[in-house]
Amino acid sequence: MQFIFNLFLFFLIPILVDSIISRGDDPILCVTETNNGCKTQLEKKNSLLNNIPSNFPPLSSVLKNYTEQCQNVMKCASGLECFKGKSERDVFKTSCDDVGSRRYTFDYKCMAPFLRKLFDGGQNCTGDIIVGNLSTQIFKTQKQCFLNIAKSVCDTENFDFFQKNYDEVMELYTTRPAVDDEFCASPNDKFNKMQCEYLTGEFSQKTTTIPFLSITNRSNSEGQELFEMIKQTQNCLDNSCLDLSINVENNTRIFTDTFQASPTNLTKIFKLRPRLLEYSCLANITIYTFFREVSLCTMFYKKEDCVMSTIIKFCQEEILADFKNLEVSVGPRKEVYNSPDFEFAMFRDNKKKRRFVFTMKDDKLIE
Repeated sequence: MQFIFNLFLFFLIPILVDSIISRGDDPILCVTETNNGCKTQLEKKNSLLNNIPSNFPPLSSVLKNYTEQCQNVMKCASGLECFKGKSERDVFKTSCDDVGSRRYTFDYKCMAPFLRKLFDGGQNCTGDIIVGNLSTQIFKTQKQCFLNIAKSVCDTENFDFFQKNYDEVMELYTTRPAVDDEFCASPNDKFNKMQCEYLTGEFSQKTTTIPFLSITNRSNSEGQELFEMIKQTQNCLDNSCLDLSINVENNTRIFTDTFQASPTNLTKIFKLRPRLLEYSCLANITIYTFFREVSLCTMFYKKEDCVMSTIIKFCQEEILADFKNLEVSVGPRKEVYNSPDFEFAMFRDNKKKRRFVFTMKDDKLIE
């Protein structure tokens, strides 16, 4: 199962999902040279690695021993001719494995559902929970209550492991390593990603059910909840080590900024063009549908005003239908009708067929 940011499933395209797992522009280098030049160190590291099961995350002593062996391989590899001029991250990716940040069966079947239950609230001990900012202290003070929540969502085997090792697991998951190498490889990095997953999943799910026009209504509670959630999500992303490419980081920021500014921008658009509010093209779509198109426009077409472009894309048939119903005089030559909001031209081609051209902010629709 992949680490999926549902928020950007369509908003920011699957490139984001893949890049969170492994950066496509960051290949593993010098594998053969490292295998040959650091054979002894690799054998010791792999001996420990092979004894780490896939069902439960390694606890402190095992993780410490593995990290030491990983560092020994890195020390050896960094001296190889092949790695000259390469970054420490390149050396790490070749020398080490994702032992700390890997998702184990326990994470899928117990930790993830436990966090969802925790964040959904409804318990006496969940009132002070802040998604994306869970400290070690709250897991200590609310231990018994949190274990009761875990028991309700985890199977017996995984709950027994959690109950037996609760303090150590939560210490690893909630504490940033003393030496932060920024490789995004610690249990804490994994735990932070899981919190961001919850936020983005909730945001995505809600946008598929809330009507698009509701975000222009500042008194609409559902719409306001989304704006608060997108702030939390961006804050979670900003404070988590996700190993994203610069391009993907920029796209996430652009989406967040565009979404947060949308009430103001849409209010201006509808004030100048109130007729748009009467069209079914906007009344019958969800927030998800609209902003999926906005994100595609932003990422691939790089237009300055993708909100207006998206409105035109959805509503072009109704816009043109309005102009078909206008009573105007069409002569043999091109006629142009201007207003502060748009330019509208009608003419006849060589076959005497009537043509319409409607232009709004550099976006042209032709019938």
